[in-house]
Amino acid sequence: MRRKTAVGLLSVAAAPAAFVGAGTVLLRLQAGRLRKDFTDAANAFDAPGTRTIAHPPRFALTDAPTSSEAAVPSDVLASSEAPVSSDAPAAEVPVPRAPGSLAAEAPSPRAPGSPPGSASASQQASAALAVLGDSWIAGSAPDDPARLLSRGLASLLGIPVRLTALAEPSARAEALITQVDRALADPHLSARGGPRIAVISMGTADIVFPVVGSITLGVLSSALSRLEREGFAVVVLCCPNLSSLPGIRNPLRTVLRRSSRVLAGSQWLAALAAGALPLSLTRILSGTAHTGLVDPSGQRPSELGRRQLAAAILHEIADRFELPRYSHSPEDE
Repeated sequence: MRRKTAVGLLSVAAAPAAFVGAGTVLLRLQAGRLRKDFTDAANAFDAPGTRTIAHPPRFALTDAPTSSEAAVPSDVLASSEAPVSSDAPAAEVPVPRAPGSLAAEAPSPRAPGSPPGSASASQQASAALAVLGDSWIAGSAPDDPARLLSRGLASLLGIPVRLTALAEPSARAEALITQVDRALADPHLSARGGPRIAVISMGTADIVFPVVGSITLGVLSSALSRLEREGFAVVVLCCPNLSSLPGIRNPLRTVLRRSSRVLAGSQWLAALAAGALPLSLTRILSGTAHTGLVDPSGQRPSELGRRQLAAAILHEIADRFELPRYSHSPEDE
């Protein structure tokens, strides 16, 4: 009788330990597979360091819509892009600026008909855009977030936008230090009369590839301080909820959900403390299971997701810096 009781007690005590052990093994296997997927997906991205110039489209920006908006063809609203060495003309219509806005310091574009090498062209203001961070905003293809942001920002500001895309997939916190160093030393991003804007996304790789004593928040705060001292207005994309990525199952889903929420909240507070503009990637890419805003690999937004991400960032920039919202054809003036 005593032996049976002892065996029963031992079984009751060993069952939770066995359950925890099995869960730990399963969690390690799932985490190892996720890390392998992130590493393999990194090979599909272009090398960072792309530099281009996006020129504004040929329409005037105003603060209110007009009745003639419906008559503007869609191809008129598409801004053009050029390599760094391009001398393509910018918009030929002066753009009204709101007092105290981000674009208030920019002089009017060059006069119509003036050659690219003329004095008015050389004095034309241009904005600078640095895209830093990880795979959520990495890539240099025309439909990637960096290029979409540069074209949209050129449309909002009415002046050329010089883009340097340094984001790379699976970039950890220490990679952001190097990216900020490169951005601050890049003459392509120097101040030329227009605003300087930096977009940062980080934290995903620090959760997928955790290290003891993470330095994520310290690196982010330092990067924000350095960029703002150099005159950059910074937009911070807080870490998304990684538990909603395709193919994630428990117990890894629970761990990723908690880690993502804690890191995203900390990044939000750090951005506010530094005077930056925080945005939630989780909200921007919400409903991913139904609308396909995340690539099947789970490492980056889908084509639709990249457009929605760029639109959300541009919307917040326009709200923050009181940029014009609506456009109409200059022929309707």
